[in-house]
Amino acid sequence: MNSLLKLLPVMIRLSGDNEQVREQAVFAAWRAAAGEGVANVCEPSRLHNKNLTVAVLDQTWKNQMEKIAAEYVHGVNKLLNGSYVGFIDFRVDRDFVIQSRREPEKTFEFHHTQEIEEELESSAAKIKDDDLREKFLRAAAKSLERRGE
Repeated sequence: MNSLLKLLPVMIRLSGDNEQVREQAVFAAWRAAAGEGVANVCEPSRLHNKNLTVAVLDQTWKNQMEKIAAEYVHGVNKLLNGSYVGFIDFRVDRDFVIQSRREPEKTFEFHHTQEIEEELESSAAKIKDDDLREKFLRAAAKSLERRGE
């Protein structure tokens, strides 16, 4: 996952700083910065003018997260190598958090991110659909791994 996170700034840049790509990159960076335990009870829902809205399970989580919000702002921006989040607004929305929970991700360690960045930037940039672009990059990395390059 760490190697894929390193590609997020490239994806934002290649998208021409597209608002939807930027939002999804911030969401992914939030989950990484928050860690699995926090990401299980807090779910990003919107990014608007550097204001990240994050749904939390209950008022207790909201209170705790507000105390350390600056750390998460710093963590997200550091992962994205830019200033994409200036403030995090935590809102209690238990239903949204529960509905957003996903299956544990299958892990795959990418070892060839440099090759992906150099060889596949122009191809990946042409893919407008975020999910399809990610699948393309994953398939390319897996192929490189199998070839042992």
